[in-house]
Amino acid sequence: MILTIVSMVPACSKMGGPDEFSVLKNPPLVVPPDYHLRPPGEDSELKDAFTPQEIAKRALFGDSIS
Repeated sequence: MILTIVSMVPACSKMGGPDEFSVLKNPPLVVPPDYHLRPPGEDSELKDAFTPQEIAKRALFGDSIS
């Protein structure tokens, strides 16, 4: 046991902490590509979306309530 402790003490003294003054070089920021997305119109699928009240009822009572 003493041999284990004696062998671990020198290993701990060699560990250095992180250098808070080092500067990391990161790649420059890139603008994402333009996908030419259209805003949702009147004919979008949002008409079929549930209202917050319906979502709450389904969360409380299950999916069987309409």
